[in-house]
Amino acid sequence: MDSHSANTDSLSTATLTAATLLGFVVLQIARKFFKPHSPLDAIPSFGIPSYPFGFYVGSWNFIKDGRAILEQGYLKYRGQPFKVALANRWLVLLSGQRLIEDIRKADDSLSFADSAKVMLQSEYTIGYEQLHDPFQMNVVRTALTRNIAACFPVIREEIAAAFEDLIPAKDEWISVPAMQTILPIVTRVSNRVFIGLLCRDPDYIKLTTQYTLNVSSNAQWLHVTPSFLRPLAARLFGHLEPATRAAMKHLRPILQHRIEMDDKYGPDWPEGDRPLVVGRSTRTSNTANSTQADAHFAQHQLCRQPYHHTGEYPPLSTAICRPQSPQGILHAFYTLAANLECVQPLREELESVVGAEGWTKEAMDQLVKMDSFLKESARTAPSGAIGLTRLATRDFTFSDGTTVPAGTLLAVPVFAEHHDEVNYTNPEVFDPFRFSRMREQDGEENKHQMVTPTLEYMSFGLGRHACPGRFFAVNEQKLILSHIIMTYDFKLRDGVRPPDEWIAVLVKANTTAEVMFRKRR
Repeated sequence: MDSHSANTDSLSTATLTAATLLGFVVLQIARKFFKPHSPLDAIPSFGIPSYPFGFYVGSWNFIKDGRAILEQGYLKYRGQPFKVALANRWLVLLSGQRLIEDIRKADDSLSFADSAKVMLQSEYTIGYEQLHDPFQMNVVRTALTRNIAACFPVIREEIAAAFEDLIPAKDEWISVPAMQTILPIVTRVSNRVFIGLLCRDPDYIKLTTQYTLNVSSNAQWLHVTPSFLRPLAARLFGHLEPATRAAMKHLRPILQHRIEMDDKYGPDWPEGDRPLVVGRSTRTSNTANSTQADAHFAQHQLCRQPYHHTGEYPPLSTAICRPQSPQGILHAFYTLAANLECVQPLREELESVVGAEGWTKEAMDQLVKMDSFLKESARTAPSGAIGLTRLATRDFTFSDGTTVPAGTLLAVPVFAEHHDEVNYTNPEVFDPFRFSRMREQDGEENKHQMVTPTLEYMSFGLGRHACPGRFFAVNEQKLILSHIIMTYDFKLRDGVRPPDEWIAVLVKANTTAEVMFRKRR
């Protein structure tokens, strides 16, 4: 009896499973043949098999082999729109100056901020307040950019202290894991500007570096979670709320001190007491809901952590302003260590310029070869393969007649654009001083800089949404790489540049490679 019952239950389960799968297949076929016509149907797809489940197979292939799909699609449809499958939607890719200009000019129809909500699931990964309170972006555009030169002594001090702690300059070679060493250094240096010496607290470093990594990973699994389940899934399994609570323990005393000083002195703090970069307090001493305001302050600080994506998101946070800080420096360092013939020209430039100007912003502005090296590194080994991401807020027609409906996700395949012979001579070749040679030509002295977005170079976006923190990011990268060059001899443990790790449109610098350092001889 029990055996018969078990067999019956097994049969019922198998029947139910088979019926469910059959129903799913029938539903997909029905959706394929009876779905309403969409303007997206007129846009060619790439990397999608033609059978009923092709979209899902294509989306999985894009995760595994995004680089090849983007490059091959770009070559086939250069200057025309085409679309690829993401986990739960189409991504329409546009290339060529004409269509890129259309994107740049269409702020009223193509939203940068809304695209970030989709790509990073920002409401659940960086917080609702970060999406709707633009004060951080204003801080970056004004206080941070305006005070870069004043921050230099403190930044230099923190760079030296961080490297001494993590990579002490010794006569013998030492080997360190690159990713696990560089990311905390960049996090420390960046945070020093905003929160002072708390940046050195081991618990806070661990918290903020882990937060940086969690944003991307959480966004990935939220993409494949049904929309009605995302709020619950984010609350049960997400990182934002526990990270915010942990950050509040560290940040509440800083916030309280700033409020008290603001109440006492207003804008005229005693010399040396005022933070290097201040936007505004998230609350005043008489705010009714101070706990909620403290949480918002903590989220703002967490969102200032260096993020490793490309272009222009996450939105409304300083993370967007330094999209390449940790990853960009790591990419550049790997490339430099694999091309050691570049070290001497860069050292000679540093010795000449810093010898005359000191470690100042003026000196960094004169490092033409260093700027070229970093820009070429970002061109050939970016932190992401797409940029100028937008979400259509209404139906929109491009200048070539292509129409996309409201809700369409759009982007430019920046990696492919940066490897197009139309834009660059020998684009597949890493040419470290490509841009410094351009600046040697008459009338070109102030052009071709890393901070200058153009239709040929879009690592920091383009137009009014170009990353406002790129000035800080580039100076930070120059200072960190300069410190490495002037302090150490270095080499890759295996002697060759470790391969980048592609996940769909993300391009992560190798996470397992080890590098070797010794005191410079």
